[in-house]
Amino acid sequence: MQKVTVDSIIEKIQLNKVHYYIVVTAALGFMFDSFDTYIVAYAMPSIIKEWAITPVQNGMLTSAGFWGMFLGSMILGPVADRFGRKLGFILTIMGFSVLTGLTALSGDVYQFGIIRFLTGMFLGGMIPINTAMVSEYVSAKHRGRFAAVLTILWPFGLLAASLASLTLVTTHGWRVLFYIGALPAMLAIVVVWKVPESPRWLSIRGRTRDVGKVLKKLGARDEDLVGLESEKLAEKVPVTVLLHKQYIRRFILTGGYYFFSYFGYYGFVLWLPTILATVYNLDLARTFTYTLYVAIAAILGRLTAFYTIEKFGRKQLFYVGFGIGGVAALVFGQLQDPSMLVIGACVLSWLYEQGVAGTVVWTAELYPSQVRATATCWSTGLGRVSSAVAPVVFGYFMANGMYYAIFVTMAISFWIAVALVFFLGIETKGKTLQEVGAA
Repeated sequence: MQKVTVDSIIEKIQLNKVHYYIVVTAALGFMFDSFDTYIVAYAMPSIIKEWAITPVQNGMLTSAGFWGMFLGSMILGPVADRFGRKLGFILTIMGFSVLTGLTALSGDVYQFGIIRFLTGMFLGGMIPINTAMVSEYVSAKHRGRFAAVLTILWPFGLLAASLASLTLVTTHGWRVLFYIGALPAMLAIVVVWKVPESPRWLSIRGRTRDVGKVLKKLGARDEDLVGLESEKLAEKVPVTVLLHKQYIRRFILTGGYYFFSYFGYYGFVLWLPTILATVYNLDLARTFTYTLYVAIAAILGRLTAFYTIEKFGRKQLFYVGFGIGGVAALVFGQLQDPSMLVIGACVLSWLYEQGVAGTVVWTAELYPSQVRATATCWSTGLGRVSSAVAPVVFGYFMANGMYYAIFVTMAISFWIAVALVFFLGIETKGKTLQEVGAA
């Protein structure tokens, strides 16, 4: 007789409205996280003029939030594994929304940097916790595309930041972006009422009765639950669990591709508005118009990933997005004509956004429930370290006239991530979490 587990029941459940509440809510979390992350880049051209800061100071202010993200991901991942995905989601969105609003009140560089660091602590947990949560409600048939939906909403946050910058900053100043960034706090109310706790997390905590209630909300019948037993862990999971033999190879893979791909990705994306304004001497209106086109290309990149992820698998997202994206970066750095510049930036954006979608979707599929939030948060945390360092390094390049070094560094970083995927990655397309050792 086949053992009845949460995993086996979820594989039989058809999608219903609760699944869609979960994915829509989580996707909105991604979009708001994205908006909050990118508004710093769009505020920087104005902040540079107001506070007369140098390129290196620019990079340090931009990276302050990422250092906070690193610390937050280290802390909030274990919190979500210990106290639940739902609480983790609520904490992250309330925290970064309130602090983003306070950023608008900054009176100088130091206040701005401190508040952005604190904001980053909550931003650092949003994406990995969301991804871990969504992967635990749906079958293998739908898991990839559900997680991919989250990544599609990420560039919509970039688009919203571009639109807000284009229409509001030139007349109301940069602080208006951060006032808008406080609005996502309202999403926490939706989470409280509409999103149930993860059944897989409830199971490993030994809460069998609650598991049954959630599975029935997701579409399970009473007869499906007959024989369902608790999968409660016999002992607490140690902090060093990801360094154990059964996880270390996967952690090198996921932490490695986050670190290297994010170094190139965020180093470029967060500097792009400033590059356009200072290197190419574009005015703010034209700068924000160009970045608006780039945001649209990013959305198309994520939509491409949504289509190809279940057709061709997870690995191809890295090969196309970062492999070919590295080549595109080297070409982009040579462009001088403004019309070709915007085309090159859009092609580059379309490519690397597919790779970034791969990092988000794949990571949560490689780890079991007892460590899923920790593993995704800590892997993302390594990406936050490189995301914090990259703006400073790229700022050094800019300050010393080493403009093309930005794109060489970007390409090398992308290709290292691709090499890790090629040598260490296992394809998860169409496989249950149990089949890939992640039930």
